[in-house]
Amino acid sequence: MSALANRLPLTHIKKQEILEDLRNFTSGFKGEQSLEFFYRYLPKDQFQLLHGIRIEYDDFHFQMDSLIVTPSFILNLEIKNWGGNIYFDDRFSQVIRTLDGKQQSFTNPIEQVKRQNYHLSQLLLQHKFRSIPVEHLVIMTNPNVIIEASSTYKEAYKSVIKSHVLQKKFQEFTHLYETPIFSSKQTKKFIKLLSKLHCEYNPDVCEKYQITKDELITGVLCPSCDHSVMNYVKGNWWCSICSFKSKTTHIYALKDYALLISSMITNQECRNFLLLDSRSKTNHLLYALNLPSTGSTKSRQYDLAPLIKEK
Repeated sequence: MSALANRLPLTHIKKQEILEDLRNFTSGFKGEQSLEFFYRYLPKDQFQLLHGIRIEYDDFHFQMDSLIVTPSFILNLEIKNWGGNIYFDDRFSQVIRTLDGKQQSFTNPIEQVKRQNYHLSQLLLQHKFRSIPVEHLVIMTNPNVIIEASSTYKEAYKSVIKSHVLQKKFQEFTHLYETPIFSSKQTKKFIKLLSKLHCEYNPDVCEKYQITKDELITGVLCPSCDHSVMNYVKGNWWCSICSFKSKTTHIYALKDYALLISSMITNQECRNFLLLDSRSKTNHLLYALNLPSTGSTKSRQYDLAPLIKEK
């Protein structure tokens, strides 16, 4: 999504929507990362931890942020990195956030995680695992968030916690469910099943936001000065705005191409996207990357997939 945000003009009608979605995604990712600190206080020999499991069920997908699997119970964690003042309203099953004087309504994560638990329980039944308790928590990872709920919303008081309370809640579930349901072998079998059923979410973001490929900004974008387009001069990419120079900045542009347009590229397509003026320069850059290729001469296509797999 960040590649798409970078490749759209500031005046594009979808720019702000995409930037907002990107901020929400980044915030959620940071929230999940921050929770790693609190996992260390859980007894490591008593559970298996899975992240981002996404499973197809009845022609749609459900995804769980984090799943703690123990021999006695399964704990499904829905993680939110919301800031501001969060109010859980059971009358209309909604969440209202007040931030900087503005109110915004969100889907209720309690209902969301309960639906996930239902699908997970059905999955266990379908694959003939023994019935095991499936619990849930909604974890607010932003340390500055203020959490409130209507006085009648007992589920919110029970299920919504801040990160530092995770250890205490885990201990409560451990004492509540003392009898092992899964053997070590069954636990491994269940983990293996989830890993097998897991399917990555890799949407075509241009299609998602209904953006055509010709709306994208082409060229090698300068990483130093707000993404102005760089020029290729004597073997270096050079920015005329800030004078930043690099030999490898085109790699980031090719990653954008792979993510937004296609993982396969020809010399002509590469030349057009990088705004190069000769076939020989383009060949030089592509050959230097040592990419897998098919075809020969003018019909040769280069596989950009190794670029986006790199860390």
